[in-house]
Amino acid sequence: MVEIYTRIRGYAEVSSLSKHEQIVSGMIAAIEDGIVERGDLLPSINMLSGELGYARKTIDKAYGELKDRGLIEARNRKGFFVSTEDVEQVVRVALVLYEFRPFQEVFYNVFRASVGENVQVDTFFHHNDFEVFKDIVTKVAGRYGCYVVAPVIHAQSSKVLTQLTANRLLIIDRQLSASPLSCFVIQEFEATTYGIFSGLRERFQKYDQVVLFFRKHTAYPAGILTGSLRFFKEHGIKYQILDAYQEGSLRKGNLYITVGDADLWSLLEDCIDLSYTLGEDVGVLSHNESRIKKMVHGGISTWSTDFSQMAERAAAFVLERGNMQEVVPTVFIDRGSL
Repeated sequence: MVEIYTRIRGYAEVSSLSKHEQIVSGMIAAIEDGIVERGDLLPSINMLSGELGYARKTIDKAYGELKDRGLIEARNRKGFFVSTEDVEQVVRVALVLYEFRPFQEVFYNVFRASVGENVQVDTFFHHNDFEVFKDIVTKVAGRYGCYVVAPVIHAQSSKVLTQLTANRLLIIDRQLSASPLSCFVIQEFEATTYGIFSGLRERFQKYDQVVLFFRKHTAYPAGILTGSLRFFKEHGIKYQILDAYQEGSLRKGNLYITVGDADLWSLLEDCIDLSYTLGEDVGVLSHNESRIKKMVHGGISTWSTDFSQMAERAAAFVLERGNMQEVVPTVFIDRGSL
């Protein structure tokens, strides 16, 4: 019983939770952590009231919610017990993503399929807005059994995430300067961009100039820019960094590198209008793989992490827990467009 009380008191530190939500979250944590198992007797309403100092009606409300979720059952004159049928079926995950872009859709679909039907996934989007991100984290804190979060890269993001129980939090996609004990499944940008570009050096050198479209003050990973600049300078590549593609600015003999898809689609429209052949008249390389890039304009070469693999590993964290600190490899996918 002592460990159950400890779990509940742990959620009392989450200011956004009411007392009955603290009890619900604490009981869920106790069940998921194996402190109590199917068929185990739980503390009575009177016991919880006396131990925690909460009103009986507050505890009754919490037990009612747990019954509605199928986590516990009441047996006549015997008390409340962990359900023998539904405990393993009620796992609630808060999935916090940037936005529903094609590569995020790949992650979501694989993650949703990999965790299985018995896991409830509620999805939130922060659109790389720190205030929205902070509000989402505060809203979900203590209300879920697991948190899978693609964070906003901001000086205060690590502090915001301290609201979430550490061993139930998985950081995905981009790493923060958080505790070395933090669990993560992420991609790396600077070294991988430099390495992949280095492997393509001869292809880069056949073009008059490389034009990289990189929008500062956005969600674009800074490591892509630093890795690219290091490669350009070390190998004597003539280059230009532009904020965005301007319609009609396409020039034969250039290699164009896009990080955002809006620039890619505008650039390809000009390629069609000018009847340019990719890989001959101009080169195109795009960041982040998606199904449409396999098909459009004969196929677009990309450098990208494997979002399916990232999703599968995130699902494994939800289902198995444990310490997970992994960097998903980034690879070059050649479709002849450069």
